[in-house]
Amino acid sequence: MAVQVQPARRNIVSPAACIDGYSWMDDSQGDSPCLTAAYVEGACTENNYNQPVLNSGYSYSLPNSSTANACYCSWSSYNLMMACTLCQGANDSSVWEWPAWADGCTVNQSWTQEYFPSGYVLAGDASIPYWATTDPSTWTYATFNIPDANATYQKNSSSITPGNSSSSSSSSSSSSSSKSTDVGAIVGGTVGTLAALSLFAVGAYLLYRRHVYKKGVYGSVINQQPFINRGDGAATRMTPNRFLPDPSNFSQSSFGSPVLYGQSTSSLQYGTVYSPQPQTAYPSLRGSFTPPPRTVTTSLHTTHSRQHSNTMPMV
Repeated sequence: MAVQVQPARRNIVSPAACIDGYSWMDDSQGDSPCLTAAYVEGACTENNYNQPVLNSGYSYSLPNSSTANACYCSWSSYNLMMACTLCQGANDSSVWEWPAWADGCTVNQSWTQEYFPSGYVLAGDASIPYWATTDPSTWTYATFNIPDANATYQKNSSSITPGNSSSSSSSSSSSSSSKSTDVGAIVGGTVGTLAALSLFAVGAYLLYRRHVYKKGVYGSVINQQPFINRGDGAATRMTPNRFLPDPSNFSQSSFGSPVLYGQSTSSLQYGTVYSPQPQTAYPSLRGSFTPPPRTVTTSLHTTHSRQHSNTMPMV
């Protein structure tokens, strides 16, 4: 059975000390971020590393072609170095942006893709605080800052030991979960918007169909109303009466067969007819002599349908 032996602690030190109010940055063993940074750097330098005190107005050195390695270019190295800078009382101007830090690792860009290089272990019982395993590109303006780091600490205050499969998977899953959450939110918002637009389109289509249907029904009813030819090229539409005429008022023996514009009485019982032009009597006598004109005024009432004929006597 293979047993992993932790490397001996040789010369990993850091005289830098944090001021009050930054104890939440310590790992589970109580080591400050400055000492933890020395452990991370020492993993690639045979456990020999000294994290110095930062002088006022200075910044810790960026990686370059001679100092860059898998440990120095990792996420935890950047986060711990910048935390060590701020916890000593330095201002934000002494903090490097992550893109500038990563630019010094052009020897191998894969070193900037993980929180700690695989295949390496920390000396002794050292561990890395969870907040220090965060992908620096997710910080505000891709720059380490106290508010973001502390918010991450409030969510998870544990520490991670590199080489422990459960810890490594936990860290990688946490960094990827934030990206997957963003993608999920975008996809969910897009689907919700499309669903809302689809419902709106269906509702608009149904309203349009209803409008067309009502318009078609109204037009068909109007077109079914009967017309009466007035004989002068115009037509009069018959409209229904609320009161049906009394059939007893029509007597063929007294009035003959009432005819108006060629329509029988039966077809006029359910309508009101108005004749704007007078009728001329005796059309057969035209040409022989001209008698005084006779006018026949025909009216059909809705209550008592009756025909009156007023005739002037011939002289």
